[in-house]
Amino acid sequence: MPLGNALEFVARSAPSVIDDSMPVPLRSDYDRLQINSLDFAVVLSASRVPVRFTVQRYQVTACRNDAMRISRRALIPAIAGGAGALLLPGTSHANAPGRRYLAARVDAAETFRIGVFDSAGSLLLDLDLPARGHGFALHPRRPVAVCFARRPGSFALVFDLVSGARLAELRTPPDRHFCGHGVFGGDGGLLYASENDYAKRRGVVGVYVPDEGYRRAGELPTHGIGPHEIGLLPGGETLVVANGGIATHPDATGVKLNLPSMESTLAYVDRRGGRLLERVALPRALHALGIRHIAVAPDGRVALGMQYEGPRGDLVPLVGLHRRGRAVALFDAPEPELRAMRQYCGSVAFDASGRIVAASAPRGDAITLWDARSGGYLCALPVADGSGVAPTREEGRFLATSGRGGAFFVDAGGGRRPLDAACVAAGRWDNHVSAAEAHSG
Repeated sequence: MPLGNALEFVARSAPSVIDDSMPVPLRSDYDRLQINSLDFAVVLSASRVPVRFTVQRYQVTACRNDAMRISRRALIPAIAGGAGALLLPGTSHANAPGRRYLAARVDAAETFRIGVFDSAGSLLLDLDLPARGHGFALHPRRPVAVCFARRPGSFALVFDLVSGARLAELRTPPDRHFCGHGVFGGDGGLLYASENDYAKRRGVVGVYVPDEGYRRAGELPTHGIGPHEIGLLPGGETLVVANGGIATHPDATGVKLNLPSMESTLAYVDRRGGRLLERVALPRALHALGIRHIAVAPDGRVALGMQYEGPRGDLVPLVGLHRRGRAVALFDAPEPELRAMRQYCGSVAFDASGRIVAASAPRGDAITLWDARSGGYLCALPVADGSGVAPTREEGRFLATSGRGGAFFVDAGGGRRPLDAACVAAGRWDNHVSAAEAHSG
């Protein structure tokens, strides 16, 4: 819809939503006003804790602070004059230039949601979920994302990163459940999701076809037990799967069924036919160390984040790196710092340069940073229940989320800056956050 038509639509069709007498809770500098309908979306700026109310078929979202009145006649010239950001049909504030961050959270009302926010903490999208979400897959060519249920959930939500429209909801077969993660193929023609065939105690990769309504077309073996995070190597043809090694069953949530014999592996799988290309395991002495989280660098290196299922007093490595054809390189840290991580990593990420790895330590209330070349420990930054980590555009810098609410920018030089936005602070964020560039159209 052209700009003039969009403004005319607002003027003619939305008088019941925005009129000269309608009070809208906003700061005096109107931090955020969003009007969503089936036909258009308009957003001015963004910030703070969202307040929702619905009038007829329109949803108006405002970030409450001080109450003020805003008129339709005042709004339209402001849009036409370029105040804030104009978002036409098929766009939203998420279409503004810059990096966006996606994460699942639990809000103050104990409901499950997806939050998409920018580097200033402006909440761009806020979508509800039927249950707890976990990780995301980003389409390589379209502004589309998929949020996967936390294990042992059976749903995944496909949504438009620009408009927030719900495009599809995936469901696993009755004898499968999602394991929280997925990835699109290099051309975006297929979606791959880590799943558990719990009756047979084996991992599978569910294969879904986006252009056919995300029909489940089949599955591939992960060549291991308890798959969790899944990635795609450069070239777009090889999947890498973190097989955590732990057998679970949805009827016994939280019970680990095979700890004495668990074996975690990193498997490289041909995405076209499921052929095992390479599989690496940790030393037998570390059989209780599970590879759960991975990140893939542009050159094909794979960072590993692990969790330990052995005695609490054991001191074991929790971060590592793998390059195909070689053994896993386990990173080392001084004993006090390693012990402070409390045997658990929640997520890992490479920075923009590929030279720094961030690994969250939720139990240790920290984000740890490592030199990817030497495997050396750099520093730890305090973040309560440090959960998700994602690269910013700057080298050595990451955005980190907290399971207790809030987000922080952390860097390899020891810098830590909170993202001062109530919208972000209000959410108890899950273990993962993904970074996406805004699409231009």
